[in-house]
Amino acid sequence: MGIVAIHYYNVWFYLYLQSELDMVKFSYLSKRIDTGESFRMTDIHRWCTVQKIKYKTKFVYRKDFPVKANLWNFYSYTRSKIEKIYFNKLFFE
Repeated sequence: MGIVAIHYYNVWFYLYLQSELDMVKFSYLSKRIDTGESFRMTDIHRWCTVQKIKYKTKFVYRKDFPVKANLWNFYSYTRSKIEKIYFNKLFFE
């Protein structure tokens, strides 16, 4: 069906929507985001996992952020990637 992107600070989430149902699920998520509901990186990851929507992430250094903020965001991004790998090994292998 298509790829949609969610921007979370320094991280882009690329969701691969493969059916009409995935499109409907994403529309509900985007409405929640648009209304200002607070989401963290782990919340987006968990939502994609529970809804069985495949996704990839990409970290982007932001020049409009201080170096310290970019480093902290990169640390959080890396930690989340490691936790995802560990979670998948623990529960899916």
